[in-house]
Amino acid sequence: MAFLNGNDVFACLPTGFGKSLCYFCLQPIFDAINCHASPWSVVLVISPLQGLMQDQVELLTKKNLASICVTGNEDSSVKTKIVSGVYQLTFTTPEVLLTKKDRRPVFQFPLVCERLVRIIIDETLCVKKYQFRKEFCKLGDLRGYFSSSINFMALTATAALKTRKEVMRLLGMKNPITIIRSLEKSNIYYSVCKKDEVGVQLSYVMDELCEHRTVTDKTIIFCRTYRDCTELYLMFKRKWKDNIIEPPGYPVVTPFCLVDMFHACNSSSVKSGIIKSFLSDSQLRVLVATVAFGMGIDCSDVRHIIHWGPPSDIESYIQETGRAGRDGRQARVVLFYSRRDLAQPYIEEDMVN
Repeated sequence: MAFLNGNDVFACLPTGFGKSLCYFCLQPIFDAINCHASPWSVVLVISPLQGLMQDQVELLTKKNLASICVTGNEDSSVKTKIVSGVYQLTFTTPEVLLTKKDRRPVFQFPLVCERLVRIIIDETLCVKKYQFRKEFCKLGDLRGYFSSSINFMALTATAALKTRKEVMRLLGMKNPITIIRSLEKSNIYYSVCKKDEVGVQLSYVMDELCEHRTVTDKTIIFCRTYRDCTELYLMFKRKWKDNIIEPPGYPVVTPFCLVDMFHACNSSSVKSGIIKSFLSDSQLRVLVATVAFGMGIDCSDVRHIIHWGPPSDIESYIQETGRAGRDGRQARVVLFYSRRDLAQPYIEEDMVN
């Protein structure tokens, strides 16, 4: 209600809590309270992940909420629909709003501005991590593009007090309402181990996959670099060769892979295919990934998270391990580290401790 009443809101809610409902329900509730029927109001949602936004648009469309994901490659007919206020929820990325000068006027068209009621920024932790997506830390500039009556809601799974203050500053939030829920997850068992030979320490993952095949517990192995991600994936390929495919002998493409690799260098279509495969009841059991996979992935039955090397900070660690056990069932989380990892300049003190 604070957001509907004209306050900025910073919501720190654990993974699996249902943050997306904050904007799924916002637009219909806003119209109901204000007795709007047609034309309806418009909510703008900013997120880092195109694949996730497209999945959300598909879900909302099935629920009769007119939605679109704007990637910057739309034709004139789609732009006409946007400026005409056809869509109730519009999803886009910071890059589209801040770097594509031919797209920004679409959102500043008089009819859109008249109906725009709120702006949601999902995965707000990216605002602080400017090295990940530098446009995120410039989202406060949107205050100058839209009416001062447009309030912001920032959503994230985890943020310490220092981070919250920094994000609020960058977004230009003044006296926002802060909503925080406990991050404790009693169904997750955590362990920490020093790195040794990767083939030995991760052999149990390979053994489980070899024995159980398509009924192996879903596992995500997070790597800090593209190089580590590639090396781990190739280790699985060398171990089993064509046996990482189910059924054996089929093409080495995502729908038939027991093991796959996800990173920023994947094309959009490949990323989308991997996400859909992992979220469904498919062959894909083990995903070797960089942090590019961590945010916003709503997969309830991940039983095992492995970090081959520590994340840069404790907030990222909590967010990434939060992928496990979202259905409330028991899950395992293991962090492997070395002294060299802890000496890296990007590792913050809270993570070392």
